[in-house]
Amino acid sequence: MTAIDTRSTERAQGSTDQMACAACGQPLAQFPCVRLAQARLINCERCGTWTYWPRPTQTGQAALHDSAEYFEHPYFEQRRRVTSKLDRRCREIFERLRIAGVDIASLRGRRVLDIGCDTGAFLSSAARQFGVIPVGIDVAARPVGVARDSGIEAYQASVEDAPSPLRDYPLITAIDLIEHVTDPLTFLRAIRERLMPGGVSYIETPNIGSAVYRFGGLLCRLTRGHPGAVFERLFPPQHIQYFTKHSLAGLVRQSGLELLSLSTRGLPGRDLAVSLPVWLGMAVLQASDRMTDAGILICAILRRPAHA
Repeated sequence: MTAIDTRSTERAQGSTDQMACAACGQPLAQFPCVRLAQARLINCERCGTWTYWPRPTQTGQAALHDSAEYFEHPYFEQRRRVTSKLDRRCREIFERLRIAGVDIASLRGRRVLDIGCDTGAFLSSAARQFGVIPVGIDVAARPVGVARDSGIEAYQASVEDAPSPLRDYPLITAIDLIEHVTDPLTFLRAIRERLMPGGVSYIETPNIGSAVYRFGGLLCRLTRGHPGAVFERLFPPQHIQYFTKHSLAGLVRQSGLELLSLSTRGLPGRDLAVSLPVWLGMAVLQASDRMTDAGILICAILRRPAHA
C-alpha cells in the first residue's frame, strides 16, 4: 500500500467522528463548500475556517508529505531552487518582521528554526542574507537528508515531537505550513514552547477570504469539481484547513501567543506559474483583493509573552 493509500484508509477510519472546525471546534454542518475527489471542505459558520473532511491523521499527513510523488512534484522542485525570487521573498518576510518591531540585526549569529524546512532553501537564503544560523525540521525524510547534505542542521520531526534541546529560539518561521497540520492549536502551542520569552514567529498561510479562493470555491460548486486537475491545484489534498484573518487570530489567542501583526499579501504576477487565461483571471481577482485588503495569503507575526 502506498503512502497516499494509507492516508486514505486512515481518513475513512475517522469519518464517523463528529465533524468539527479545525480552528474553533464548532460542530460543522453537513453541506460542503467544495467537493474534492476524496473529501470535502466544510465552512465553519462561527469563524469562517474551511475544514477538510474526513480528517486525516498526523501519521497519514506525514506519509503523504514523505512520498516520492509529493517530493518530486514540479511545483515544489521549482520552489526549492535558490534563485533571486527566493531571496526576494526571504527579504520581504524579514522586512515584515522589522516593521512589526523585530530587531533584525540582533538575529545575526543566532539559531533560527524553520518548521517545514523541506530542503532548506529558505534557511540558506536567510543565512546568506541575514547571518542567522539555520536549523530546520520537517516530517519528511528525503528533504531533510538534502538539507543536511547542504550543511544545514535539520531533523525529521514535527514541532510537537522535535528533540527537546530545540527550544529558546528568538525566531521561528512556519511558511505555507499551518494549513497542512492536523491539529493547528496544538501546533501553535508547540511553537510557543519552542520560542524564548519575547521570541517571535512568522506564519504565512492561504486566505480563504480572498477573492481568488471565494471565486474558486463558487466555480468548483458550479462545475462539481471539474476539471479536477484545476481545482486540485487550488485546493491540494495536503491542505486540510483554510483560515480567514479572523479565525487565525482566534486560534492565536487560544494558543497563548500574542498577535503582533496580521496582514495579507497578494502573489506577484511573476510568481504565478499558470497559463495566460488563468494568470489574467487571477490578476483581476487580486486587484479586487487589493481594494478590500484581502490578499491571497495571510501573514501573521506572533510573540511569546516576555513574562512567560
